[in-house]
Amino acid sequence: MDTQRAFELQPVRSRARRWSFALIWTVLAASAGAGTVAWVHHANQAERCPVLAPDALQIRMTQAELALEQERAARDALQKSASAAQAQTAALQTEVLFLRGHGGREGAH
Repeated sequence: MDTQRAFELQPVRSRARRWSFALIWTVLAASAGAGTVAWVHHANQAERCPVLAPDALQIRMTQAELALEQERAARDALQKSASAAQAQTAALQTEVLFLRGHGGREGAH
């Protein structure tokens, strides 16, 4: 008689208890994920731009533009000075080559 009966595994815990465990596990996992996302967003807030009043932002932008304009002017002046020095060096190099050429001929005679 035992050999002809269909044997099935019977759950040890009730269906309600299994569903409650699944529900609790889902809630815990969702809250852990939400907490992680909130923590990551909170940690990145320090790296974000500070909130400033429009007037303060305008003042900072004006100061940055002024500093940039001063840097451009200094760079242009340095470039002009370097170009002038390069032209003077080329002229002196030509003069040195000319004088060496005349000095070599006079020394040979």
